[in-house]
Amino acid sequence: MTPGDKLLDTITAAFPDLPRGQKQVARYVVDNDNVVAFASATELAERSGVSAATVVRFCQAVGFDGYPHLQAAFRKKFRRSLTTAQRLEERLRAPVPKDDLLARVFGRNIDNIKHLMNLVQPDVFDAAVHEFGRARHIVVVGGGLSASPAVFLSHSLKVMGFNVHEATTGGVPLSLERSRLGPEDLLVAIGFWRYFRHIVHAMEWAKARGTPRIAVTDSEVSPLAQLADYAFIASTDGIGHSVSPLAATALMEAFVAALSFNRPQETLAALREVDTAYRESGLLMDGAIQHPSEDSENEFI
Repeated sequence: MTPGDKLLDTITAAFPDLPRGQKQVARYVVDNDNVVAFASATELAERSGVSAATVVRFCQAVGFDGYPHLQAAFRKKFRRSLTTAQRLEERLRAPVPKDDLLARVFGRNIDNIKHLMNLVQPDVFDAAVHEFGRARHIVVVGGGLSASPAVFLSHSLKVMGFNVHEATTGGVPLSLERSRLGPEDLLVAIGFWRYFRHIVHAMEWAKARGTPRIAVTDSEVSPLAQLADYAFIASTDGIGHSVSPLAATALMEAFVAALSFNRPQETLAALREVDTAYRESGLLMDGAIQHPSEDSENEFI
């Protein structure tokens, strides 16, 4: 473990007890440690939305005399890649040419997925997959931008025969789902950037009930990561005004793939049942264009 990694662990451990302003600094530092290696204290304060004095107090709270000492610790980690980090920062500051937009958007999402792949620890992933397999009842919670990976995971597990429900809004639907949670169940919470209160409260409720908890979020110091048994940090960097949920969705697909390989017979049987239900209900269109007078029994389901 490098000195920079040890410092990130120290900041994460200290995070719950920090004042609000220092928490803003902590989150930026944890999520952008490469930037901290060369940004000034004033720049860090501006990016974190706090005063320079708050940055100094944060440094002291995590064991440093001031910002230069904190920065020196991170520069040890990035000694060989500082120039690369600086080039990255310059690219992020530059406007996106119109004719380069597609390449930049797709490239950023590829980078997000590669970053996630490097962060996921195989033993933690396997332990999370085991929790899915043993759960009596699975609740997947998301909202806003995190609703899409939540719905993808929930639907995929349903067609595989899992007892799973998603809640992408708060209120009565989520209250009903979380009221069923116990030690034999599983809560999966997905949330990025601005964290919805109902998702955090669901995690708090599940923790109090002894329910295993998986979080998919964008920061090690997010409230969801702090409450999880298994936390997966997915980069959500985007080119436009919004964040990207694609890396998180890729992680959902990895969970689904692992579970299908772990229980192939059960998955196949469940998929056959779903296919039969689709056929009998006439929900699907034929994959090929056919004249309306052609035999409907030729439909492809």
